[in-house]
This record gives sequence, C-alpha cells and structure tokens, in this order.
Amino acid sequence: MLQLTKFYEECYQDFEQSNLLSNVPAEILSKNFLAFIDQKKSMMSKKNLGHYIDQLIWTQKSEHIDDPSFDIELKKEIVYGLHLKNKIFGTYCISIKILRPIIEHINLIENRPARILEIGSGSGQLSMAMYEQLQHTSLKVEMTGSDIVPEYVEAANLLAREKKYDMNYKVIDALHLDQLPPNSYDIVFTLHSMHHFLPEQLIKIMAGARSVASQGFIGVDAYRGLFNLFFMAMLGGGKSLVSLNPVFYHDSVISGRRMYSAKQLEIMARVGCPGSTIIAENLKPGLTVVKIFS
Repeated sequence: MLQLTKFYEECYQDFEQSNLLSNVPAEILSKNFLAFIDQKKSMMSKKNLGHYIDQLIWTQKSEHIDDPSFDIELKKEIVYGLHLKNKIFGTYCISIKILRPIIEHINLIENRPARILEIGSGSGQLSMAMYEQLQHTSLKVEMTGSDIVPEYVEAANLLAREKKYDMNYKVIDALHLDQLPPNSYDIVFTLHSMHHFLPEQLIKIMAGARSVASQGFIGVDAYRGLFNLFFMAMLGGGKSLVSLNPVFYHDSVISGRRMYSAKQLEIMARVGCPGSTIIAENLKPGLTVVKIFS
C-alpha cells in the first residue's frame, strides 16, 4: 500500500513535461520537485485511502540515534540491536551479493582492491560486520567507514584496531561528499541509513556520491510497508519491555515511518543524478535497494 509506484512515476513524468527539469541549479531543482510531489500528495490524500495512510504514517520526526545530545551508550545499544537483526535475517550476506559484481570487476579488470566508502557508519558495528563477512570470500576491498560525529569515528577506529581489522574511519559529512577528491573511492555504500535523511538531503548525497565514486552509489534500507512497520514496532517494543526503556520502541517506529519506497528512491536518484543508470528494487526479506551507476 505504501509503495505508491504509479503515483511517483506519474509525478516525475508530469514534472519532466513541465520543462522544470531544464536549466535549473541542482539544489533549486530538488526543492521544486519535492514541493511538486508534496502538493500532489496533499491532493491525493483527500480522495484516496492509500495516500491518506501514507501521509498519516510519514514523519519528519528524528530518531534518538540522530540526536547529538542523546546518551551515546544507548545509541550504541540501538545500533547493536540492528546489527543482530541484520545477522539473523542475512542482510550482510545480501549486501555483499549486491556489491559483488562491482568488486569482482575492479579486482579482475583493474587488478586492485575495490575502494568502498560507507557513509553513516556510526560506531562502526555494521561496517565491521560487513568486513568480517568479506573476509570469508575471495573479494578484495579497502573498506573505509565514515560519520559526521567525531566521537563515533574515534570509537570505531579504536575498535577496529582492537580487532586488528585493516580498515579505518573518517569524519565525513555525507551532505558534502562533493568536497572530497573526485574518484577517490569506487563505491559509496550505505546500509540502513537512507531513512535518516530527508528527501532533499538524500538527493544531495546521491549527487555527491556520483562525483566522489568511480562506479557509483548503492544504498540498502528496509522496505516501506505496513507489515514491515508493524514488525519493526514489535521488535522495538519487545526490546523496550525487556529493558524498561521506551527509546528502542520509539526509534523502531520512527524508522519504519520514514522508510522510502523503491520508486521514491528511483525518482530522487533521477533528479539528483541525471544521465546515470539507476536501478531501484525491493528484495526479500523486507529490503529495498537503490543502485546508481555513473
């Protein structure tokens, strides 16, 4: 119900036919397009149940994990819970399967490791789990994690050294990837982070990733849908009951409400990265991926 595939495609086509896509700076274009979408959504929500529910569920509220003043140990516990869920449902293996063709191409054709930059790494648990999985394959990679919070980066580098992992973390603002040297990485990758950004921010990230990565951008997040929202609420609610702390339920529900559909991600990529090859699709179990190739 919350995918609204036909609606988003029609919105993009209408916007394209209005000639608003030409000769406009990227940032203004992004704002104009999102305002156009919001206007259409508002109109549709008054006469269509699916759109009404979608509008009701969507929120701009932030998770505790995105609050700079929130207890960092609790943040780490929230991320660790996500890490366990990823292990149980095989998300890391699925992510490596998505990345494999690009990594293999660089390994074989260019005879070097693939340079992967993960954005929104937080305390590093997710990227380290990916690194561990990659060690059991023949794939050769140079993994770099990043986050805007220096304390996260410091903690992640310390943990990587303790584990003797050949990877490092840097303080990088995902909203300013275009300030990094062009082609300094092969792939910009993010796992379970896209929903933390508002649409205009995500468009900017996609555009910046295209400038800094020789191959492109790959983002993996949870599926936008009522069942997935209820499932996430149950997992977070269970953790909150056990710990007697409501923050886990809060962040799980906000996450579920802020997920993007495959078509949403596709049209955001089309606005931010014109001329790129874009693939956005839903994967089992309960994942959505967007791939943007230069």
